[in-house]
Amino acid sequence: MQTEKSEADRERVRRKRAAKALGWKLAGQDMVEIKVERQFTLGPRVVVVRGRVPVEMPGELTAAEGERAIAPLVDPAAAKFRHAMERAAVKILREPDDVERRHVYDHPSFFTALEDARRGLVREYQALENRRVDARVEASLGLRFYLESFTRAQPALEYFAGPTNSGKTHAALELLREAESGVYLAPLRLLALEVYERLSESGIATSLVTGEERVLDASAQHVSSTVEMVDLSREVELAIVDEAQMLQDEQRGWAWTLAIAAVPAKRVIMCGSEDGLGPAQRLAERLGIPLTVRRFERKNPLKIVDAIPLSGLRAGDAVVAFSRNAVVDLQRRIRLNGRSTAAIYGSLSPAVRRREAERFRTGRADVLVATDAIGLGLNLPIRRLVFATMEKYDGVATRLLKPPEIRQIAGRAGRYGLHEEGQVSALEPRDVRLLRERLDRFDPIEGDAPIWISPTDEHLRRLSAILGTNHAARLLEFFQTRVRAEDTDLRIADLSETIEVAVALEMSEKFLELPLEVRCTYGRAPVNTRGNGLRALARWGEQHARGGVVDANEILAGTEARDRLLLFEDRSRLATLYLWLSQRFPTVYVDGPAVMRLRERIDDDIHEALLRHGDRTNKNQRPATAKILARKGPPKFNKRKLRR
Repeated sequence: MQTEKSEADRERVRRKRAAKALGWKLAGQDMVEIKVERQFTLGPRVVVVRGRVPVEMPGELTAAEGERAIAPLVDPAAAKFRHAMERAAVKILREPDDVERRHVYDHPSFFTALEDARRGLVREYQALENRRVDARVEASLGLRFYLESFTRAQPALEYFAGPTNSGKTHAALELLREAESGVYLAPLRLLALEVYERLSESGIATSLVTGEERVLDASAQHVSSTVEMVDLSREVELAIVDEAQMLQDEQRGWAWTLAIAAVPAKRVIMCGSEDGLGPAQRLAERLGIPLTVRRFERKNPLKIVDAIPLSGLRAGDAVVAFSRNAVVDLQRRIRLNGRSTAAIYGSLSPAVRRREAERFRTGRADVLVATDAIGLGLNLPIRRLVFATMEKYDGVATRLLKPPEIRQIAGRAGRYGLHEEGQVSALEPRDVRLLRERLDRFDPIEGDAPIWISPTDEHLRRLSAILGTNHAARLLEFFQTRVRAEDTDLRIADLSETIEVAVALEMSEKFLELPLEVRCTYGRAPVNTRGNGLRALARWGEQHARGGVVDANEILAGTEARDRLLLFEDRSRLATLYLWLSQRFPTVYVDGPAVMRLRERIDDDIHEALLRHGDRTNKNQRPATAKILARKGPPKFNKRKLRR
């Protein structure tokens, strides 16, 4: 018995030594892991794969016997790998591989090393093709020549710098009145409308062009337009580009870049705050045009006063919040304090905003409750401006207001000619402290601030030919993530919402049959991606692709909802979207006139709803009492209804 055990031990020792000499590894009494290396020549690349393969112990521990043992396992896997890599090269690379390189993949398991090699080589092919595509894109698109591509006579470029209520825009408009021809470019439709009316009332024939409406005068040599609607084909003597600090805006800054660089005017005047002067100078330097700066001082002082509670608001005050819901809630609370209100926020149509602004101007509403939309050039007789909060949600996170934002909004207080000074405050004392800290703080302007640009339809057409796809969403995503112009001055604007719209629309195979330029136009439509507007746009786009007209029945048909103000706002947004499309595809969106009349009626409904929200005599609202206003402490629960 002892002799048999000794013989078995000697055999194990012999096998262990033999396996070690061959580079094998024993794995139990009947298994051995054999070290394997395979080399593959794939075009100019050499791929080496190393690892171990477990097999039953061969009868003889020799290299030849080991190769015979692993062959049934390794050879098929190696052949499959070679075939897969040859297919990957053909599928991924549009031209043959020309990279001479040796790749080594080493792993305890041969088959894991083989899988690593497959993934690694696919990544290498993709990286090679990406480099080739990037080179073709750079050569074809020429983004580093984006600004230089606008051929025109060198204009006189000027910047009217100053805070709000300094008269800079008024001075520019006086020059526009004297010019033989000109264009005013506004950040908001309502501001474009205001300037259109001012020019028209002064006897100057003027046309109005916005995304949703066109009021064209055949004899007009002047145009008031939103900045995105700038006409780059019509030469004018003078162009006014308002709120030029928007050059810094990641979402819309590209429109200001395009307007300033490409508008065919002999003289271009930018109006903006001191914060926008740095980006304007950077753009002027890039264009090779001297920039003349003219500075304006505020016509009356701006003073920070102590916190003002809602009960302390008086006629002529404005309260600024940063969402539609906050505005509506503030209206209710201010009404409880016995003050009537007017409201201005982003989802209201220009006509309703104008009516609400007029109610405040004429004193029919005591207090204006608004979002920061009032910071972009709206002229209102605000005596005191009160911040409801110093925080806003910017689409990514809730953050504190930046000093330029505070100045832009606060500067609306104290209309020159009506008030000796403008007063700024907040509802909370801690926010007043923040105001004092930030209102007059000028952070140094970054010397490397980017010049924002956005791809044109021509860029997308060229890219489509390079990538071999006509999906607008894919092209836009490529631009956003892959296009890197060698020119570090330029940066692609945020295209995320446009991409989201394009993805939703191109889920329809029928919609993909429309020309790329048409689908790109749909992608730029003013639609809220979080509401039912995107679903409606997708339906309309597919109907357009099927060759039929798109009627407005779903907008014209009335519906009921508990929150009627919200319902009216949704219908107004759908009407605005339809009108925007009817401007671009009039033979498809044929109900434009009917929708325009409908939107006027919807505007009446919204205005009436806002009156009910803001009228202090609203009979449906409980009267304000000192007891209600003074009530403090935690809410009182009905204990019988609480879950145990």
